[in-house]
Amino acid sequence: MDNHLTKGRFDKLGLWYMLALSGIAGVIISTQILIQRAINKQQDDSRVINVAGRQRMLSQQISKNVLKINTELFKDSIQKIQRELTGALQLWKTSHQGLLQGDQTLGLKGQNSLIVNQMFRQIQPHYQAMVAHTDTILYYLKKPVYAQAELRPHINKVLFHEGVFLQQMDQIVFQYDEEARTKVISLKQTEIALLIISLAIIFFEVAFIFMPTSKNVKRTVASLIRSENIAKKMAREIEVLYNTLETSYQQLADVDAEEEQPTLLIKTDTFGNITYFSEKLQNLLEFDHIPINLFNWLENEGYQREFLDGLMDSVTAGESWNGEVKVQTQDGDFLWLNTHLIPVFNKPDNAELPEDDIEMMVVGANVTELKEAKERSKEINRARIEKQVKEKQHRSVLILEGQEEERKRIARDIHDGIGQMLIALKFNLEATIIADHQQTKLRIQESRGILKNIIKEVRRVAFNLTPSSLNDFGLAPTIKKFCTEVGELMGINVTFENKTHFINRLNTKVETHLYRIIQEGVNNAIKYAQATQISVVFSHNLHKLNIEIVDNGTGFDYASLQEKGHFAESGHGLFNMRERASFINGQFEIETAVGEGTKIKVGVPIN
Repeated sequence: MDNHLTKGRFDKLGLWYMLALSGIAGVIISTQILIQRAINKQQDDSRVINVAGRQRMLSQQISKNVLKINTELFKDSIQKIQRELTGALQLWKTSHQGLLQGDQTLGLKGQNSLIVNQMFRQIQPHYQAMVAHTDTILYYLKKPVYAQAELRPHINKVLFHEGVFLQQMDQIVFQYDEEARTKVISLKQTEIALLIISLAIIFFEVAFIFMPTSKNVKRTVASLIRSENIAKKMAREIEVLYNTLETSYQQLADVDAEEEQPTLLIKTDTFGNITYFSEKLQNLLEFDHIPINLFNWLENEGYQREFLDGLMDSVTAGESWNGEVKVQTQDGDFLWLNTHLIPVFNKPDNAELPEDDIEMMVVGANVTELKEAKERSKEINRARIEKQVKEKQHRSVLILEGQEEERKRIARDIHDGIGQMLIALKFNLEATIIADHQQTKLRIQESRGILKNIIKEVRRVAFNLTPSSLNDFGLAPTIKKFCTEVGELMGINVTFENKTHFINRLNTKVETHLYRIIQEGVNNAIKYAQATQISVVFSHNLHKLNIEIVDNGTGFDYASLQEKGHFAESGHGLFNMRERASFINGQFEIETAVGEGTKIKVGVPIN
């Protein structure tokens, strides 16, 4: 009767407890659903505001380039303005359409509010007018001959509409920012409301569930005291067992296992039929019945029949065999035996022996404990080696960072010290009053030319050590400048392509490592592959920057290089590139073959 009442109380307690947990879980899940839904709606707000702000800058850039057309008279300058104007106009139109209708490449969804759509409708005439007149200006610039008077009305129209567009675009940016702020405030209010609901549910559960339940618990405490004491006693016993087990395992791990002395384990006739099975082996295997045939028993243990037949033929021919044999005990545990299979002849050597007179003796020892000790030793050594590898990688990072700091110091010393003194010397030579002596004039001119080349070379060395533009302008402009200078210096075609207009700034160390990887890849293509065409390509998405270094050089056998090791003379640069990519959590791949050029791929997370 008491047991029945106790069971009923606990059943009721479990029901109330499940209801309470379900209520709290429901509130938590609802909160998370609402919050995640709000966060998903706000994910592209910052990107939208950034692109909308860039629209203002692009409209100003278009107006500035259009205005330059009135002042520039040289054809080269006009062509440069035409290229800049074309690029700015294309990006301006793409971003405008992305803000209105969405653009996956720009990370825009095009989900604007009614107010923003109304603002875009108001700004649309000015936008279309600027596009139309700018396209007309570009049309005239493409003609071989045109008059400035033909361009002036369109230039004035672009400048007129640009002011109105800029003012209304400011209002759109402010509206985007206000809507994002409103969403954040709404999310906070939602969180507060859900918190109040959660507290109300908890109060209800305490008042109407947990308080009545606690009374039932008090009535069952007396019957649980004895069970609690038993549980404590069992816990203490288990703790003792665990401590004993841990001590035993430690002692076992510290044991320097020694191999047993071989003993006679099995004797068979010529066909493998067992005539003697040692008591020691039977105890180790815990067998109730001795196997009938040695080879059939080994086949049941998983050994191939072909191997066993070959073993039987070898022993029959008078050859011994030695090896480790793995078998299972009666309980399913593995047992390793280091065995010697020895043929024994029952007649003198000078007699002609039939096969039936040959016995096989299996002599061996149990090496299970020794093998387990070796495995434990391997695990310990593996852990120690992994620790050493990690320590070496950490030291490599410190060395590379030290190299970067030293390069910065040397570049600074060259630029600020030697470079400035050479420039001062150049000015002194240029200010020297030269007499009419023709030979003196020639030497001074030659000295000026040599000094000019020295200054140029000093600047190049300082740039290669640590380009100041990397800290000032970022990765993309620095790589573009690097490719241009290397191409001019080496007389080959080195191009840079920024497919997705990557302009983000990354962590300083990440930018430095990526610059060194690209520098090493381009230098290798020139030095080892004799490439005449090298291209560096940037592309990115919301999460990842992808860099490709492609050349048309001789290529190489990458598999052979891996076999020789990365620290071989030709592979040291590749090893450094892979290590640098690993340090910044990037991916590094090489595609190459002899005579087919090389493509190096580097992918690094943007965030």
